[in-house]
Amino acid sequence: MAIRILLADDHQNVRQELRALLDQEPDFQVAAEVGTGESALGLAKEVNPDVVILDLAGADLPGLEAVRRMAAAAPRAKVIGLSLHGDRRFVAEVLKAGAFGYLLKERVFEELAAAIRGVQARKIFLSQGIPDLAIQDYLYLIRDSEARFRTIFEKSPLGIALLDENWRIVVSNPALQELLGYGQEELRQQEFSEFILTGEAGGCQELFKGLADGVRQACQIEGHYRRKNGQLSWGRLSLSFSAAGEVPLVIAMLEDISEQKQAEAEIRDYRGKLRSVALQLSLAEEQERRRLATELHDQVGQILALAQIKLGAFREAAPAGLSGAMEEIRQLLDQTIRYTRSLTFELSPPILYDLGFEAAVEWLAELIQERSGIRLQVTADRSPKPLNDDSRILLFHLVRELLLKVVKEGKAKNILVLIRRSLAEVQVSIENDGVGWDPRAGSPLLSPNGLGLFGIRERLQYLGGRLEVEFEPGHGSRLTLVAPLNY
Repeated sequence: MAIRILLADDHQNVRQELRALLDQEPDFQVAAEVGTGESALGLAKEVNPDVVILDLAGADLPGLEAVRRMAAAAPRAKVIGLSLHGDRRFVAEVLKAGAFGYLLKERVFEELAAAIRGVQARKIFLSQGIPDLAIQDYLYLIRDSEARFRTIFEKSPLGIALLDENWRIVVSNPALQELLGYGQEELRQQEFSEFILTGEAGGCQELFKGLADGVRQACQIEGHYRRKNGQLSWGRLSLSFSAAGEVPLVIAMLEDISEQKQAEAEIRDYRGKLRSVALQLSLAEEQERRRLATELHDQVGQILALAQIKLGAFREAAPAGLSGAMEEIRQLLDQTIRYTRSLTFELSPPILYDLGFEAAVEWLAELIQERSGIRLQVTADRSPKPLNDDSRILLFHLVRELLLKVVKEGKAKNILVLIRRSLAEVQVSIENDGVGWDPRAGSPLLSPNGLGLFGIRERLQYLGGRLEVEFEPGHGSRLTLVAPLNY
């Protein structure tokens, strides 16, 4: 099989000569040639080269950075650095950065083919003329890197294992041994999937296959892992591919997240309880409103009506000189009756209980339009929308809360309320032509994550519903309340 080569050199004449040399070799195939390091990085994943010949003096990228980024972009490719300079310190750093070879440009004619075949066999290649001290510097850097890696590996609080192509553990660190409850030798050559819960192991192996095939470079999943004593615990598994050595390996890092999952469960439980409390408070508030409205209607309203009747009878028999005073008293009673009726409706509109949710929203829209001067239209599809008392009450109060927020903060001139049924849900959309929400200067109450919408969303979720928010700065918003129907 031909060795696929990516050639990157910003000198066109040099690149042409290199291409001519490569074309002479029957087992070489130039997959692509480019003039810049950035272009080479962009093509690396696309052409999937075996070997990259990279000019270290490119104008767009420094040599060491170009090697590091190429090694990350195409970890399976072997990079050969091409340069006019042979300083031993620079050579050692280039190799440390991830290159497999360092080729002096004056030695290209004699050494290019040998360099490519050497690095393809995963051997380090250095041009003749590079000082032997470069090898010593490189070995020193390697030993230093290995010592650093060993310290991290041994002291890391995360469980770490190196896995071969068969998913078997090559080596593990003390943290992993403690997490799983096994010793180093017990873990060696065991399949890592043996410690993952059966239902989740298949997914891990699929991810592993994707790493081995080069489809992805890293991945992370959460699931259960099994300890030696059979105990199941929550873990976060991170997998990444490494092609730095003779044999490609996958680095597996396991973090115990049992406490985090327990905390998340407790938070979910608390949120559920808070939603329940919020709903109960809303319903209790409505009950108190309805009690006060009933008292106003049955007591105050009836007394005022009776007073009006008696006043009418008294006017018939009263002397003519008292007609002006009687008329003034009658007007005061009329004003008080109207105010009492309005207060009764605002506290708890009887329409909500007598005629239903849609009629109550229409009444609310007329009231808000009359007081604010904003054009407010309600459109309903009139299909049956069965709602129990709790759902009807809460949904009406949330619609009122949203409408008042839009009127106060949205600066709208027109508001449209759409009430429709969709399968087993009722949807109430509030559309307006106001300012929308600007993340730079928008109101925190009407922002998607603001406290105002947060409270509405939490109460609605307790019913099994949701709040859908669409904002466009300068072009209004659409807020949709969705709640399940009750049969």
